[in-house]
Amino acid sequence: MNEILLVVDMQNGFMSDKCRHIIPTIIKLIERFLADGKLVEFTRFINTNHSNYVKLIHWSKLMQEPETSIIDELQPYINNIFDKPYYSAFTETFSSFIFINKISKIYLCGIATDSCILKTAIDSFERGIEPVIIEDACSSHGGQQAHDAGIFLLKRNIGKNQIKMTDEVLEEMS
Repeated sequence: MNEILLVVDMQNGFMSDKCRHIIPTIIKLIERFLADGKLVEFTRFINTNHSNYVKLIHWSKLMQEPETSIIDELQPYINNIFDKPYYSAFTETFSSFIFINKISKIYLCGIATDSCILKTAIDSFERGIEPVIIEDACSSHGGQQAHDAGIFLLKRNIGKNQIKMTDEVLEEMS
């Protein structure tokens, strides 16, 4: 079974006091996955002037540097960055990467539990790839209520056993 840790959208433009608490946990996960010879990859959301984010919800952030950059604390760990213009990581490039590397399980951490994590997990689930959400390594720039709503919907849509805490994931890796 090939597994991957996918670090979702840990970008300057999403980082706030509501999210910073997950950085040490994500670093701990990255270091463990790398030490075990497992893949660690990153996504980066890039908005455009003509997106539905702009047209329908009037949200025009994350269009350029430095907002689109992965936060400094995670820069040393970057191997690949999969750019995406929407919530899901499953772009054509990422989907090809998953297929080529025969990935059967995706551990998800990062931002935002209620949108990008949620959509990527459901897309993974629907493709027959097991998603695992690392709850204490996810957050939402919308705050705790948005994070909790995302976790609630994930439990309902992909199964409550697919939501784990960091210590549980690390113990299972031992």
